[in-house]
Amino acid sequence: MQLRLEWTALPAAVLALSLAGCSDGAQPTVVALPAAARALAVAPDFAGTLWETTGRRAWRSHDGGLSWKRVHGPGGGLAVAFSEQGGEVVGPHGEQRADYGGIGLTPARQTPQPFVSLTTPYHRTDRLYALDVFGHPWVSVDAGRHWLPLRAARLPNTAVAISAVRGDVTKPDVIYVACGTGGLWRSLDDGATFTHMPEPAVAYAVAMTTDEQSQVLVAGDKVYLSKDYGRTFLPVLDRRVDAVAYDPRNDRLAYAAVGRELLRSVDGGETWPAG
Repeated sequence: MQLRLEWTALPAAVLALSLAGCSDGAQPTVVALPAAARALAVAPDFAGTLWETTGRRAWRSHDGGLSWKRVHGPGGGLAVAFSEQGGEVVGPHGEQRADYGGIGLTPARQTPQPFVSLTTPYHRTDRLYALDVFGHPWVSVDAGRHWLPLRAARLPNTAVAISAVRGDVTKPDVIYVACGTGGLWRSLDDGATFTHMPEPAVAYAVAMTTDEQSQVLVAGDKVYLSKDYGRTFLPVLDRRVDAVAYDPRNDRLAYAAVGRELLRSVDGGETWPAG
């Protein structure tokens, strides 16, 4: 099946949201989700299509979460990320692919283990990182066609979410792994070894953006933000959230899912709608 990367005409609502994300007078917002989220991600297409995976199916929004449509195809999606080939969705049935705009998913292709989390360091690459149900990380350099386990020395087996970012192309990717009550772990050598970060003590989800690589957003007992490459973290939202995401091309737009609510920050995750 030949996939077309969708370039969607920019609706007025999307334009307003995009301008709001760049305006000093913009305010954080909250809108409804179609279901509780397992993961969120923003596609690198013209519309900045927002994706949600719920464990049963994938949803997409072309207007910043104001309205949602189901991504048609096999169900069971737990996580989503974007490579140069399109959107990649993983879950218990394997890996599925779609265009950035979420028109439809291909039939599932088997993965070495069921994957529960997925990330890419940069959308203009075919490199993907994934976590399996046993908490072990994997890497693919061909957009998910083949996978290899990472050595991941010192990483505990309680890993539940993974995020990566690429800065200098001559240096290894920076990879963060959330390990629940085991805290936050970081690799600076493409996943060969991991180091435990002093804070936050609890981490269930993590997000970064290539647009501002110093920012790290972590969902734990609260939402925490680092603006200095993970050296220090400050609490920015006194709520436990289910998933977090950044826009890969606008570091001011950050998202968090709480039940069936989608929270949007317009200052990089520093401030959020009041709970």
